[in-house]
Amino acid sequence: MAASLAQADTAQTPVAQFIANYSKAHQELGLGGEMELSYVKNIQHLLKHTNVAQQRRVFNDLERQLKALDPADSHRCQRLQLQQIDFELALHQQKLAVLEPYLALGKQAVLSEQGLANTSLGQAWYAFLRQAWLTMDSTPEALMDMGHSELERALTRYRALQASMGYGGHDKEFAAYLESPAFSYPDAQTPQADYEARQIIVYKNMHKLFMSTSIAPPLIRRSELGAALPVDGYYEPEQATFYFNKAQASYGRRNLDWLLLHESTPGHHYQSRYALEQRGCPAGLPHGFYSAYAEGWGAYVEEFGAELGLFQQPSDALGAVEWDLVRSIRVVLDVGINYFGWSEQQAQAFWRSQLPMLPKLADREIARVRNWPAQAITYKQGAVILRQLRQAAQARQGTGFDIRVFHDQVLRNGPVPLALLAEMVEHEDTQPAAVARPN
Repeated sequence: MAASLAQADTAQTPVAQFIANYSKAHQELGLGGEMELSYVKNIQHLLKHTNVAQQRRVFNDLERQLKALDPADSHRCQRLQLQQIDFELALHQQKLAVLEPYLALGKQAVLSEQGLANTSLGQAWYAFLRQAWLTMDSTPEALMDMGHSELERALTRYRALQASMGYGGHDKEFAAYLESPAFSYPDAQTPQADYEARQIIVYKNMHKLFMSTSIAPPLIRRSELGAALPVDGYYEPEQATFYFNKAQASYGRRNLDWLLLHESTPGHHYQSRYALEQRGCPAGLPHGFYSAYAEGWGAYVEEFGAELGLFQQPSDALGAVEWDLVRSIRVVLDVGINYFGWSEQQAQAFWRSQLPMLPKLADREIARVRNWPAQAITYKQGAVILRQLRQAAQARQGTGFDIRVFHDQVLRNGPVPLALLAEMVEHEDTQPAAVARPN
């Protein structure tokens, strides 16, 4: 390892050589691949595959190399990569800082499947997982405040839609109405045609919010996974396909619009292909995937349903708000359970007090945040950061603000840690790259 890190390529600049060194070290240390959703599997993987002494030597050496570089010798894309590496090195050091004392506990170390609150060094593990999943500094207290604020915001929108549908103040009647057959497809029918029609509408309106691109829409297919995968839809990037899925007894109608926005265009499909058009930096780090950026973008674009020609019925917008409620309450529950040690009874009581209209989701979502600490926060944290950055850009630029340029700045360089997004957007070149054809 030491020899490979020290090996020089005279054809490269010092900055390019360092970036190559880091990527090679990343591969040789076996750090590739996405994180497991389960904290138990994540910790077990680290315990099995991490040589603490070796990794600390490598990371310390890389940090010294990074500090010795002259940023003036790098171009804009390299500077972005150096910032990403700086973030990743700090994250790896944080990992070692909790892993070493955990290993020192020996047989006394407890890795409980009943939550981080029952696991040795649980709060330290939670701090690492927050940084790894959210890719930015975030205190439990700040996240709790954000969760409460977003929950209140979503509840206000929910009540307004409930009233517009003629059920203001009549919660039981409204719940019964939403369970009626009007909001489900007959057994012999799928939403294929409706998804295809909606996708055409979205593409006709993309010019309002996005620069022209050559990105074609994804394929739309029915998934055969059914109840084995408890989601109504998902996107497969390698197949460029959006799959709708019959996870429940029937296909629901209220989830069509927001799910298409999130998974297809302008969500994951559009986002994953945008940087490939060479609009910004030609290529990022080969190992740089950041969930909070991806899921945050998917959640963020759901708010533009009306501008993109969807949400034509109040119930369509209601479906988006219902999942906004779920994502908001997840933040509070995640912190409450994994940091403050809330019991199952406390978590259930909080859900009932806030979301009595969604009782069927409580058990699943509470189990999710207990088993996947911080992961469920990525949607809301990323969306909130993007909304705040947009509002800041509007305040700075006034009447010169162009939301299409803002979205180009966010997407053109591909996934980055949320910690770098604000600086990248503020200093990004406002002139977009050449385009291939209009949407």
